[in-house]
Amino acid sequence: MVQSYDPEKGDTTHNVVYYDPDEPVVATKELNEEQAHEYDAAAAFFVELASRPDGDQLMAPWTAEEEKAVVRKLDRIVLPLVTLSLFLGGTDKVILGTSATFGLKDDLHLVGQQYSWASSIIFFGSMLTVFPQSWLCQKYPTGKIFSINVFCFGVMTFATMGATNAGSLQAIRFILGMFEGLNTAGAGLVISMWWKKSEHGWRTVLVFNTFSSVANGLLSYAVQFYTPTKLLSRWQLLYLMTACVSVTVGIIDWICLPANPTKAWWLTDRQKFIATQRLAGNQTGMVNHSTKWNQVVEALLDIRTWLYFLISITLNIPNGGLGGFYSIVVSSLHFTTKQTTLLNIPTGVIGWVAAMIWVTIAKYTRKPLLCAMGSVLVCLAGTIVLKAVPKTNIGGSMAGLYIVYMYWAPYMVFGQLIMYANVGGTTKKVAVFGISYLGYCVGNLVGPQSFRASEAPNYTTAYTVMMVGYCVSLLLMATYGYLCWRDNKKKVVQEADWRASTQGQQQDVAEEWKDLTEKQNPKFRYTY
Repeated sequence: MVQSYDPEKGDTTHNVVYYDPDEPVVATKELNEEQAHEYDAAAAFFVELASRPDGDQLMAPWTAEEEKAVVRKLDRIVLPLVTLSLFLGGTDKVILGTSATFGLKDDLHLVGQQYSWASSIIFFGSMLTVFPQSWLCQKYPTGKIFSINVFCFGVMTFATMGATNAGSLQAIRFILGMFEGLNTAGAGLVISMWWKKSEHGWRTVLVFNTFSSVANGLLSYAVQFYTPTKLLSRWQLLYLMTACVSVTVGIIDWICLPANPTKAWWLTDRQKFIATQRLAGNQTGMVNHSTKWNQVVEALLDIRTWLYFLISITLNIPNGGLGGFYSIVVSSLHFTTKQTTLLNIPTGVIGWVAAMIWVTIAKYTRKPLLCAMGSVLVCLAGTIVLKAVPKTNIGGSMAGLYIVYMYWAPYMVFGQLIMYANVGGTTKKVAVFGISYLGYCVGNLVGPQSFRASEAPNYTTAYTVMMVGYCVSLLLMATYGYLCWRDNKKKVVQEADWRASTQGQQQDVAEEWKDLTEKQNPKFRYTY
């Protein structure tokens, strides 16, 4: 798809002119403000460019070198900022587990399930704000919403240092979750408006990284060389360091992270056009700032939405459980505090490498769903080992634990079908991402509660819940694959009818810039 202005028409009105290589057609349309509001933001941007005297140069077909230069800029500016923002959100969240080994539980007099609730309650805050936050991300400049959230969860990380009991810790963690709620759901929307589908794989794994455990392990190891005082304990120092970084990155996000490619101050107008138009092949649009309630209804009635929800639950039970209890589980194997913090470092690397490997396999085999199911089987095998091997067998227990930490791979591989490949229309994306994120939160809530303090160190209930979850996720994924296969057959007929009905007619705007859902867009095909 190449979009350009046709100077031969000598038209001084606002024209959108496009070329479809599948069925060459040139169409023009003067877009008034109401129409521009209805269509994708990209269409309005193209109208503005086409009205300029140099529109024909700005919107001319680009070279491969020009596109590579644009992608390099995106990778050097947007990718690091979004990656760092999610990384810090994860770090601020998981340091609770290490803080427990540094005296937090004793200093705050946590007993029974109070620690489990402190780990879980953050997701209640996220569930409360995920839809308002996602709506703000659609309605207002994405970069500003992101930056405010990063800054605010940095502030709440500072506040954790002042917690004195279970109630204050849980209240702070709840508010922290309110600001972190945007990270996972909003990042999917951000990536889909900056890169093509074929470019999402490793970038998604990088953005949704598991390196928080690496940072947590290194920082935790470092603070052990600090001598605690009455003013500042070791666990408080841990929170102080991470909070300072989060607040700083929030300020940088405000300055450098734009709403979408058409608003990037560090791109030239020509580069903005290339960055935007190259997304046409995604067939899911870039962004539309209007809330379309018909798309909300479609999301709620779409069975895939609820499959996303249920699969997100089953895949994230280990995330919530092991995320908060890893240090406790490892220490129960009779490792010292210093050894426990060092053993925490590989978990993030293992999760990230596993995700990268499976995403790469999915890219080259073009079978993302089968790859997601294959990675689930690996995690299921690790959970069986973890449950079956006696805790006196430290090597076997650690091996099973590290295999289970590959749980991030199936969530990343399947998650790309949710975030980029199979959902169109900005409002529907927001709705589906939000519902999927609710599933993420529920899974993270179930995980910590399945680790019963009375069952330490075997945690029979927790491992059983994880195994059942993985088995259920396999059945749900198989159902999802069947639905995509079935509906792609219907899509062939839908496109044929659409082409027959529009033959010989000029199209106002290309289908990909009409802010259509995947069900409405006749040219869309499901990936599975």
